[in-house]
Amino acid sequence: MKNFFSKYIFNTGNLFFLLIFLSFLLPSRYAVEMRAGLKNPLAFAILLGIIEVFFLFSLRRNNKRQATKDIGAFVFILFFIWELTVTRFNLLPYIFIPAPENVFYVFIADYKAILKGLWASLFLIISGLVISTFAAVFLGTLVGWNKRLTQAVYPVAKVFSTVPPLIYTPYVVLIMPTFKLASLTVIFLSIFWGTFMGAINNTAFVEKKIVNSAKVLNLSTSTILFKIIIPFNMPRIINAIPIHLSSALITLTAAELIGADSGMGYYVRIALNFANYDKAIAGIFFIGLVVTFLNGLVNLLKRKLIKWNY
Repeated sequence: MKNFFSKYIFNTGNLFFLLIFLSFLLPSRYAVEMRAGLKNPLAFAILLGIIEVFFLFSLRRNNKRQATKDIGAFVFILFFIWELTVTRFNLLPYIFIPAPENVFYVFIADYKAILKGLWASLFLIISGLVISTFAAVFLGTLVGWNKRLTQAVYPVAKVFSTVPPLIYTPYVVLIMPTFKLASLTVIFLSIFWGTFMGAINNTAFVEKKIVNSAKVLNLSTSTILFKIIIPFNMPRIINAIPIHLSSALITLTAAELIGADSGMGYYVRIALNFANYDKAIAGIFFIGLVVTFLNGLVNLLKRKLIKWNY
């Protein structure tokens, strides 16, 4: 029992988790000085509970126990400082930095609009990611297989890949007939060039003995490319997906801030236009949570589907 408490209960993260709830008992001038007043802390408390459950569950992994404790402590300390300085001690301009209770209450009060924006953004992100990844891996493998094509195409792709997608996003949004097509285009371009170059490099650096063994067996070029080289490089391809997700989201958010009528970026833009900082910060938190969830899903799929590495 003593060992259980020392492993799971007595740590800095749990201490500040408790202090956050105790701070709810302190008085606040929010109800007097803010027109909307202080919202019900239920949503904030639920979020803290979810983090605590995840924190305790993660402590079961012995190899990462100390890192988990440090991460949990950091998260709960940040929430504690936010709650104490803004909501209780009124040390910051809470018109621009609202109370955590008000920010997370948005997920209850405005969940329909948030879910609508989530669906609109996820459809574009996943569609663009899948299309661009398949196209880049397919074409990059073909180019990487042919040395002459590699020497001709790779320098050109390197030039295009250095151009930040945010630069041409407004132009693409302007010239495309619909916003969805514009979003898919900028997401495609933001992911394609880096993945394309990576596929060329991956193909060029496949171990020669693997390729030579395939040739000795008289396998066709298509069989070598699509049943040996691409599966061999699959761990590298999947490892790059979290980076591509972040890039796609940044590009999509920029596009939604310019000309969208739905999506997570649009939700934040409308909130900022009307100086509704509760909703704006809630939207920013939600985008971060979505990206974190998608990256976790990618890592889970990698562990389940890819049994080899190098």
